[in-house]
Order: sequence, then C-alpha cells, then structure tokens
Amino acid sequence: MSFRPATGANWLAVLGAAQAANEPAVLVTVARAEGSTPRRPGARMVVGRDWQADTIGGGMLEFRAIDEARAIIAQASVDAAAPRRMRVRMSLGASLGQCCGGVAHLAFELIDTGDADWLQQLVLADRARQTLVRQVPLQSNAPLTLAERDEIGETRLLRLDDAEWLIDVVHPATLQVVLFGAGHVGQALVHMLSALPCHVTWLDPRDDVFPASLPDNVVAEFGDEGDVARQPSSAYWLILTHSHTLDFDILEAVLHRDDAAYVGLIGSKSKRASFVRRLRDKGLSVDSIERQLTCPIGVDGIAGKEPAVIAVAVAAQLLQRFEASRLAGAAPQ
Repeated sequence: MSFRPATGANWLAVLGAAQAANEPAVLVTVARAEGSTPRRPGARMVVGRDWQADTIGGGMLEFRAIDEARAIIAQASVDAAAPRRMRVRMSLGASLGQCCGGVAHLAFELIDTGDADWLQQLVLADRARQTLVRQVPLQSNAPLTLAERDEIGETRLLRLDDAEWLIDVVHPATLQVVLFGAGHVGQALVHMLSALPCHVTWLDPRDDVFPASLPDNVVAEFGDEGDVARQPSSAYWLILTHSHTLDFDILEAVLHRDDAAYVGLIGSKSKRASFVRRLRDKGLSVDSIERQLTCPIGVDGIAGKEPAVIAVAVAAQLLQRFEASRLAGAAPQ
C-alpha cells in the first residue's frame, strides 16, 4: 500500500511520517512574495511521488510547484549527487493562467533520513510552543542549521557572499486542544477540528459516547477534572460537558493551572456570572478569572444554537486566538 498522509496533519507531521515510512518528500516553502500572491512567505506544502499535503495556494502555481518537486524526487532516485535544494521564481500572470499579477519565489528541499535531527527538534519546539529558525543554504546540499531567534521574524531569502539562503521562521503550527464533553456540540467540534492544524485530546467520563472511528488528529479518553493536571501547557481548553457540576470542577482545575492559551466554557452570561461567584468563593481572584475565562464562547455575530453552527463559531475563535498569539510571538523582542 502506498504512503498517504494523515487527514488534517500539518507539514511537519507529514514530513515525519514520510521519513518514518522511508518515503521521499519535498518541502516547498514560499520564500518571498512580490505583489499579490495566493499565500505569504512561510506557507508550506509537502509533495511526494503521488501525494501532497497542505497548500501554497492552489491553481497553476501549485501544479507547477508539484511538478518541480516530483522532478527533484525522480532525479535524486537516479543520481545521488543531484541538487537537493533550489529556488524557483514563478510569475503569477498569463503564463500560469493566474491573474494575481505578483511573483512567488519558492524554495524546494528534498527531505530524507539525514534531516531527522532538525525535524525532531522542530517537533519538540512545536509541542513547547517555541519558534525556531531554519537557515537553509539553497545552493548546496550542506546541512541546514537551526537558530532560536530572528530579529526580523518572518520567512525570507537572504544573500550572503554570493550564496543564497532561505531564512525560514517556523512558528508553532499546531493548536493543542483539550476538549471536555462528547455531546452534540462536542461531536460537531471534533468534526470541525479534524480538518484544522490541531491535535485534540477529547475527554468524557461516560463510556458510550465516543464514535467508533476518530479523525487522525483526535485522541479520545475517559476523563474528568482529575485529568486536567496531566494535559500540556499552553493548551486551548474547551469545556462543554453534560453536567454543570462537572463543567465547574473542570474549569476550577484549569484556572488554577494558570497556563492556558484559551479557556472556553459553553454557556450563557448568567452561567458565567454564577460560575464566577462560585470561583471567587473558592479563592480565585477576579483578575485571574477575567484574564483567562471566555464564556460565552464563539466569535461575535453568530447567534445560532445548532451544534454545527456553534462549532463553526468556536473553531473560528480558536483560530483567531491562535493567530494573535503566533503573531505576538513573532514580533521582534
């Protein structure tokens, strides 16, 4: 059976899986964008012999990039000394059948077993919510290096002493979502999140509520407030169980941790007010509660209460918070 990337997996996870399967893959990165282009610098996709994952914007630009990537794979299979990296300039005009009018500079990198160390470092940095910078010599097959900081904070091309480098700023790409509750809204949210760049730990104390099959990026576990402590830091928490008592106990445990990226509690303004009073009675400060708690959940302007509608509004809010956090982390110190 041929290799196929997992549904919803981001470029880093796909590269790791391809490497584990001894499957050749090319990482394609938008290295520079001039004028109007489908994606900005830092957008990536991974291309294999007969598959691809993620996107640099679609259309003829992407088709051309896929052809280039597969040509690199084919050449490497017959010539071990063939170039593993290159930059290609693509004008998004009539020749590509696109009307954006800009120019995209794409960096191509053949990934193999020699890249295992830096891939693993990026995986660990992603889990720790840390940004790393890949410094890639595009005109040689020399090993790339990783740096912890970059003053400019965005992916770009750099020329030094007649050598061209890809300076690739890799921000944490995966939301770590901890979702309590497997009712109608929980089910709808998991379905929505299955296609997004996230990893979901889905917990519920009932033993008959999880579906028989789960998306590749979701792990289902029996759990309640006693399982809060073992979850990762900087997680995005969603609390929407079948029980207000359980909601409160989970929320209290999460707020006491004081390390969440987002804490969302399903419910009305009156539920929020009731929970805030009880949390204050339990010793939590108003500042801590107000700083951490989002309730009601979901982006403004969507009033529907159907599970799928709530799921869309909540997923949009998670992405807003995640993007704001990512951009804040990318700002030069």
